[in-house]
Order: sequence, then structure tokens, then C-alpha cells
Amino acid sequence: MSEVPGSNLISPVVSLAKGSEPLKKRRAAKWGATAAVVVAAGVSLWAWEPWVDRSPFTALVAGASPVTDPGSKTESGECTPNLAGEAVVIYDASGKSKLASGIEPSTGEVLPSSYGDVAGWCFYVTRIDGLPGGEGTYKVQVGRGNLVTVEEEHLRQPVDQQREGMRKTKLPPDDAPAPELPAEQ
Repeated sequence: MSEVPGSNLISPVVSLAKGSEPLKKRRAAKWGATAAVVVAAGVSLWAWEPWVDRSPFTALVAGASPVTDPGSKTESGECTPNLAGEAVVIYDASGKSKLASGIEPSTGEVLPSSYGDVAGWCFYVTRIDGLPGGEGTYKVQVGRGNLVTVEEEHLRQPVDQQREGMRKTKLPPDDAPAPELPAEQ
């Protein structure tokens, strides 16, 4: 038999079929790079959270205060909140960065008898424009009072829904000790 020059070499097709070591390493490197890209994309998506609405919104901070001055009630059902004219400041969840502020309104409405424990109280809503969304929780301070944690979902609720929430408010009996307020931060 005569030998054909180069016949002792394995053709590239046969080399691929047998799975040469350099080819296996290249495939492993490609799969490793692909996996790294998928993981990086997943981490980026998780950190970015595109499904979270981060657009600024008008926060509604509702409250009710006892009417201490019977002359502050009018026949039309209007009243003057105890903290009228005080600043309402909304901070980030840490309570360190001021995000938006507003002023307590000068008028509210007297809650009817169907509101149980807070019937006869002055209900009011402070509108605060331009609060950045997507924080989840915020710290709210009225006047020089304590910082109170409020969920973003609550600040986005319509006025009617917040007013309805007042129906569930239960006040402690007159002889009960005053509830502990959260420590100022």
C-alpha cells in the first residue's frame, strides 16, 4: 500500500467527532461566559426592580384630632385641626434624608357618629406633591413630633379609603395608660 502524504493526520471532522481537548475547553469557556452573563443580568434586574413605580406622586397623609375647642366646629361640619399650619415632612426609610414636605390644612371635617371612637373628631388630609416613589416605607413627622413609619401603599391610598380606615380606630379607655410613642430618631 502506498501511503498518501498526510494520511496519518486526523481530519478536522474526525477531530470534532472525537472531542478534542481544546474544543472541550472552548465549549466550557463559552458556557461559563454565558452563565456569567445570565447571572449578571439577573442580579442587575433584581437590583433595578423595573416593576417598582419610582415616579413622583402626591402623598396623602390623613389624620384625625379631637376637637378641643367646640367653637372650631361649624354648622357645615368643618373644623380646625389641632396641628393646622404645622409642617409635615416625609423622610426616606432611615429618617435621615428629607424627600418632600407640606403644611397641615387649616380646615377639616367632623367625623359623624358612625366612626365609633373617633366620632366628633376633626378629620383632615395633607397633600404632599412630588414624593419619589419606590421607597416602600417612609418616615413621616408632623410638626416637631416623633417620626412615624408609614408604608408607601398607605400614602397612595385615596382620601375616601383613608377616611374609611378611621372607622377601625380604637382608642384606649380613659383610665388606660397612654400608649408608648415611638422614640424620636
